[in-house]
Amino acid sequence: MDAEEWDVAVVGAGPVGLLLAGELAGAGIRTVVLERAETRSGLAKANGVVGRSAVDLARLGVLDGTGLRVVSPPRFPFGPLSLDLGFGPRNPLHVLPIPQRGLEELLETRARARGAEVRRGNEVIALRQDAGCVEVDVRGRAATVAALFLVGCDGARSFVRKQAGIGFPGVTSDEIAWIARVTIPGDVIALRGDGFDIAEVGHVAAQRRIGFPGGAFTIAAAASFDASAPEDLYVISAHEPRSGAEPREDVSVAELRAALRRVLGAELPFTAACDVRSTVANSRQADAYRAGRVLLAGDAAHVFGAGGAALNAGIQDALDLAPRLRAVIRDGAAVETLDAYEEARRPAVDRTLAHTRTQAALGVDDESGRGLREVMGAMLETRGATRALGRMLEDG
Repeated sequence: MDAEEWDVAVVGAGPVGLLLAGELAGAGIRTVVLERAETRSGLAKANGVVGRSAVDLARLGVLDGTGLRVVSPPRFPFGPLSLDLGFGPRNPLHVLPIPQRGLEELLETRARARGAEVRRGNEVIALRQDAGCVEVDVRGRAATVAALFLVGCDGARSFVRKQAGIGFPGVTSDEIAWIARVTIPGDVIALRGDGFDIAEVGHVAAQRRIGFPGGAFTIAAAASFDASAPEDLYVISAHEPRSGAEPREDVSVAELRAALRRVLGAELPFTAACDVRSTVANSRQADAYRAGRVLLAGDAAHVFGAGGAALNAGIQDALDLAPRLRAVIRDGAAVETLDAYEEARRPAVDRTLAHTRTQAALGVDDESGRGLREVMGAMLETRGATRALGRMLEDG
């Protein structure tokens, strides 16, 4: 079988893979992105970039001409608690409100403009490597793709990671989360103080995990991170004991209503729903970030049990790895110098795993969780403590 030759093949066209491809191609490195899906996913996933990566994207010019800007929110959730970060330059946390599919559009346009080739509908079905290159077979293509290096940016269930023989130890949550975008008419929901008054449900703080009889619930106005969203559109999630249920991306509206009744003990008065799915949180990190000429980045290398951290960590992976690959491919550095990538990123990801696991523990409705919330809540009454946690979220 003939082989197409590239310097780097990136598997996965999510934000991390596309940013990495753009950085490499901009440095004159021949880069191809192989993405299994024919089209970009329409599901609402991440709703923004939290932390230093938001500032880095602005610095790189990704936001130029978009009208988007990085903000420092005066309050930000930490599990079920709220960090009062205040206004002004001493607020350490930066956020870029943008739906993930919007970020992917920007990064794909940038990667293509810099010379990267993005191939959708190209599923990698096998890989093999020797001392000089990595070869991958792509479903439906007559030619293999051969590259000096292969980077798996193909998500938590990474095919690349599994084929490279890299373990993925960690913890799986005993909760299942039901996630959707719902339309709630203005006559049954009203903005009040720190959240919303919802008919039959009561007052619910915005963008915070709130305990209810059957689990926990969060709600946020979609317009808070997507200016084009209708004012009656909300992003919700309901969390309850998993009880053996498996996550799915084909959840019906009837199943969503039933889950909300179990969690809230009441009917959520929505009239329409989209992007309905269920998820089970994992908190894991790969045993290694490199196996020979195969490397991992983003969710393929680590996943977190609390929101807001994955994109920050993945973008930092891409920005750390790109210059190291450039040094090896273009400047003649030894392949072994790529070990410094894991040496730099693993401690940072360890810290992110620690604070996301803490956020998950804060949400547990038992004596330990309640005690932890009481102690942490008292500590967070001081601005210094809240800003220290803000800096932790910022650094990722």
